[in-house]
Amino acid sequence: MFLSKWYCDCVTDAGAAFIGYWARLRVGPVTIPYAATLHKPVGQATAEQTRLLPTEAPAVKNGDLRWDCRRLGVRVAWNARARAIHRTLLECAHGSIIWHCHVPAGRARVDFRDAAPLEGLGYAEHLTMSLKPWELPFHEVRWGRFLSHADALIWIEWRGADSRHWVFHNGVEIPDAVIDPEGVQLPFDHGWLQLSGDAPVRDGPLLSTALRAFPAKRLWLSGRLEGAHETKWVARGRFTAGGRHSTGWAIHEVVRLR
Repeated sequence: MFLSKWYCDCVTDAGAAFIGYWARLRVGPVTIPYAATLHKPVGQATAEQTRLLPTEAPAVKNGDLRWDCRRLGVRVAWNARARAIHRTLLECAHGSIIWHCHVPAGRARVDFRDAAPLEGLGYAEHLTMSLKPWELPFHEVRWGRFLSHADALIWIEWRGADSRHWVFHNGVEIPDAVIDPEGVQLPFDHGWLQLSGDAPVRDGPLLSTALRAFPAKRLWLSGRLEGAHETKWVARGRFTAGGRHSTGWAIHEVVRLR
């Protein structure tokens, strides 16, 4: 099994959120294309679109990112304002997980075919994985990103047999940070992110949310991931460091694989 997945987002100053996914899943000789969008207006339910048809992948040029997905009726542009971050998160006998954060922070614009455009701060990453989900050495993932005009904070945490975490503040890795449901605490008074006002973007069993469109039984996923669950939020964030603070928006999630 091999997965190549793009994740990209944008949140306006008012808190309206857009999330886009582009992926290719290969199981043996079969390759399945996937593209999806989540659009969460302020105070309204999330509108979701999914396609299992070939679409153009996001493309990086001179550090900026463009994604034109005609099948979903969206065109998105990210103008990066921070340098990309690359890490091999896992390398073992079964395979690897490689993370490329192409846009840790940037200005984003989303144009819809049938809705008003969104503009705000945005984020984009590309993940490749050659392990099966049931081979992963962890049972829970906590991920998030917070962006303001002064600060960019990214966190990834694995919980399980091989618990690990990564936290980056303005492009610098902070190894001893503490991640909890209410935010992220950086060590040595380097700062504290406090999250509030979580608004659910998507919540439910993984097979009926992110994997709903996939032919799960044919891919032997349904029995293996029957108990998997995801919850994704958009939240207000306040980052405090020393005598200064900045406010912005965070998107964060918890995925439990079993």
